[in-house]
Amino acid sequence: MLTFERAQILDVTGPLEVFARTSRWLVDHARHSQPAYRIEVVAPRAGPVTMSNDLQLVATRSFREVRSADTLLVSGGIGAADAARDRQLLDWLRLMAPRVSRFGSICTGALVLAHARLLDGKPVTTHWAYCERLAEIAPRAAVHADALYVRSGRLYTSAGVTAGMDMALSIVEQDWGRAVALAVAQELVMYLKRPGGQSQFSRQLQAQKRADPFGELQLWMLENLAADLSVSRLAQRMNMSTRHFARRFNQEMGATPSAFVRRLRVEDARRRIEEGGAQLKDVARRCGFEDEQAMRRSFSRILGTTPLDYRDRFGARFGARSTP
Repeated sequence: MLTFERAQILDVTGPLEVFARTSRWLVDHARHSQPAYRIEVVAPRAGPVTMSNDLQLVATRSFREVRSADTLLVSGGIGAADAARDRQLLDWLRLMAPRVSRFGSICTGALVLAHARLLDGKPVTTHWAYCERLAEIAPRAAVHADALYVRSGRLYTSAGVTAGMDMALSIVEQDWGRAVALAVAQELVMYLKRPGGQSQFSRQLQAQKRADPFGELQLWMLENLAADLSVSRLAQRMNMSTRHFARRFNQEMGATPSAFVRRLRVEDARRRIEEGGAQLKDVARRCGFEDEQAMRRSFSRILGTTPLDYRDRFGARFGARSTP
């Protein structure tokens, strides 16, 4: 893990803890006699490195001493702008990229990779607040502003802070399988193992940030997805005519009421499937779909997959059945 002055400490320690915990889990469960990962923090200089919260981490070596590695990750944080101006660091990244099995970034570490010209022609992501900046620095990259993490061949990029742990878990899954990744997530008391395509944004937080009637309506919709959320009923709740409500809703929310409701229900269904346990017909009912087939159609339209296939890929429980 490459870090620097004023980096975000969780960008460094979060992913590294995933790899360290995986090594311990594999040894404890007799899957591996030696550590599966050996982690190291490097920086422009060996020794203490002050993070953005004023705590210090210790870099064992200068990056200049490193000539080989299996995985190379670049942390993010407010110090990334200064790191991106370090010509020796950028030259070293360009030297290392073809030598490692995989490389990538957490949060604004992607901006450092962009300045090193390592993102051209690749789908990438970073913290949502820096996606426009990343697109300016790397115009030939395809910036996915709403993804938690993106993999493109040997390149991995993640959104901010805790998304780096999700990306690290995806690497663990690639190396050691889904069961190991889920076991590690459970030991780390992570809420669930999130797929990379999941949104960086919480609908609940987005709604709470809006101090207007449409924000209040969105919160009510999130809490009542199984209710009648037809345009006419929503318009009635807002004391508007159906036509006026539909026009205002589209202006305020960027989607038609029916499309917005459909996406809310799919997101809630996806979360329930990831948590595991419920049958698909029960998920459909609790999320407000008419039936399982209606949920299947909406899933396919929005996520490009079926609820059954999604559960097989991302269901959180061990031994989950592959039948509805």
